[in-house]
Formats: sequence, C-alpha cells, structure tokens
Amino acid sequence: MPSRKSISKLPTDLRKVILKGRKQMAKDIVYSLTEDGPWWTGTFGENWVVSKTPVKPTRKRSPQTAFNDVPDPTGRKFKNARVPTAKMGQDLYVGNRAKYAGFAINAPGQTLPDRTGKQVTYGEHYNNPKITPTAKGPNWYNVYTLGGLINKDIDKAFKKVGFK
Repeated sequence: MPSRKSISKLPTDLRKVILKGRKQMAKDIVYSLTEDGPWWTGTFGENWVVSKTPVKPTRKRSPQTAFNDVPDPTGRKFKNARVPTAKMGQDLYVGNRAKYAGFAINAPGQTLPDRTGKQVTYGEHYNNPKITPTAKGPNWYNVYTLGGLINKDIDKAFKKVGFK
C-alpha cells in the first residue's frame, strides 16, 4: 500500500513549491527579455535584473561610445538571473538598469540622437540597417509583456517545478 502524507503539511509544501516556481519564473522572464531585446554593446541585454525594489536605470552604456555608434557585436551573454529570496506576498520586480532602457523598450516619449543628431524613438531608430534589430520588431517589449508571451514563460516556469 502506498504511503500517505498528512494533509497538515500541505500549506508548507505548497508555499515551498510556489516560491520555487516564482524564482524560476523570474529567471525565465529575464532570459526571454535578454533573448528578445535589442543588442548593440550588450549593456542593455546584460542589465536585466530581479529585485525586491523597483529597478532604476542607472548604468551607462559600455563601451561608452556615442549612442549612434554601433560597435561590432559582442555576442549575447546569458547569465542566470540572481533572484533574491522573498517571502510569500513580497513583491519581486524585473527591470533593466541601463540608462537608456526606456528607449530600448520603445516607451512613449523616450528618444536618443540618431547619426544626424535628431532625437528619435527606438521605433524610428529600428529602421537603421546597421543595428541588430529584434525579431519581434520595434515594439518587441509590448509583444512580450502585453502579447501573452510572458504568460508562456510563467506556465513554463511552474511546469519546471512540478505543476502540470
């Protein structure tokens, strides 16, 4: 006869697997944002983080070149996102620390100078043949967050930790 486990342990066991799933979910989301996002110097792609507080865009572009200079591609470096230990009910934030993060996600009103010095949005900059465009277009971030792709990452993460 199979052994039975007391139902009294269910809340504790469920809490553990939910926290494990949430941690995996944050890692999977960071991976997808790195994979789907634009890539010039690597600064933006390498600055997706998970935090207990809202993430502030404070990191300068590296190498520090004029924004409209696109250096040779450095290749994507995927690091396993560090996820802080959080308790049930405690918020976790996924954000990007690059100073130009708002521009790179094509947020309304976010501009940077093009080769002529004219302020352009990422959507306008996207048409430059020398950049490394995203496969999902200039609105890649909205496609991921609002188009349902984030939900696939959430489902995938919880399946990895045992939810079927």
